[in-house]
Amino acid sequence: MGESAEFVVQIFDAGSDSRVRIKSLFNYMQCSADLHSKSLGTSLTSMSEQNFTWVYSRFYAAVYDYPKIYDKIYCKTWRSRMIGNFVCRDFAINNDKDDIIVKATSSLALIDRTSRKPVAIPEPVKTQLDYSNEINLEFPAEAADKIDKYDYIYYTKAKYDDIDINGHMNNASYADIFFESIYERLKGSAILTSIDIFFKGEINYGDDLECQVTSLNGSEYLFYHRLFNRTKERFSAYAVTNWKSIS
Repeated sequence: MGESAEFVVQIFDAGSDSRVRIKSLFNYMQCSADLHSKSLGTSLTSMSEQNFTWVYSRFYAAVYDYPKIYDKIYCKTWRSRMIGNFVCRDFAINNDKDDIIVKATSSLALIDRTSRKPVAIPEPVKTQLDYSNEINLEFPAEAADKIDKYDYIYYTKAKYDDIDINGHMNNASYADIFFESIYERLKGSAILTSIDIFFKGEINYGDDLECQVTSLNGSEYLFYHRLFNRTKERFSAYAVTNWKSIS
């Protein structure tokens, strides 16, 4: 069960340190997931014919090592379980020495494309879902979403490049915003080791966004981020990122 895809880190996937970007890692996982879903007839394009689409509810990734430009990597994905009406999908990225360098787990909901609301997964769709029962990574305990004091705010805007075939911001772009919101303060001194994203609402092209950031428990490497959509006047996501010193 599952799908394994091979990638080579290209020049446009890497940053100034020659390491792969976090957004590229999310894109690799997204590509592998789409290939797997397509083989089962449950991809975004297949589901759109039934007026449904898949959206992420949560995505947690732990990065143990970053591949560099021209490195060959292998991304495996599979559906691990169902929790209520959420389908869990896990990922493992290995380098060419077969070392696991990234582990991730996620949960997805089925959405009615007209109402934009979650729906119960129909039985015909359930029969197309396969599960391996292999749980690659457990979600960490959920962070409190009631922090009302922030160290600073990072401002940005949803660009055309952020929008996917569902017409809203892609999950990889959420990860990129959370990364950018703290990178300027840590650049050259720390590297991202994990990111836990909770998706709360759609973001569309042109939406004005502000990412509120604060350190957790007085740590200099653990941060809480809350993404507020100023255009829609609502919170669209929050995340916890963990970093480690590289100095």
